[in-house]
Amino acid sequence: MKKLFTLVELLVVIAIIALLGGSVLFAVKNSRAQAKKTSCLSNLKQIGLLITQYANDYEGRLPIALRIGENFDDPYSIPNLVSPDNKKPFMCPSDIRTAYEGKNYFNMYGTSYEWDSWYNGRKIEEIRIELTGQKYLTPLMLDAENFHGTLGKNYLYSDGRVTRKMEDPIQ
Repeated sequence: MKKLFTLVELLVVIAIIALLGGSVLFAVKNSRAQAKKTSCLSNLKQIGLLITQYANDYEGRLPIALRIGENFDDPYSIPNLVSPDNKKPFMCPSDIRTAYEGKNYFNMYGTSYEWDSWYNGRKIEEIRIELTGQKYLTPLMLDAENFHGTLGKNYLYSDGRVTRKMEDPIQ
């Protein structure tokens, strides 16, 4: 005589499969968030290299920085000055929230990042940076929003380094 599965045994097996499936989905979701966060950090690093290249070409001056809400189609905005043909570094892959008019920050403002247009109390275009390897303490650019939730915000400094922090170093 063949032994058949009982209903209880079948339900236990289904419950175990559901638990394993749920934990796999959770791990996949977390790894996607990590990948987006890392890609965003890499984009800021690319922007830092572009700004450094710009500063090398223009006697250490930083490009003009418009304030968020201004027209980033302006040919003198940072994205257009440092990377006129490639806007991809200026979009954080986690920038999926809608800002205004149903658009995300990149589609609304032309960038997912913000910068202090009055860097250390002066207009950014009046500042010259020394490309000597000195460590700067004030962030030059950062994520415009907390796109990464509890994973923190990304910051770019004038010396080219990028960091991820849980707290806001500007405050």
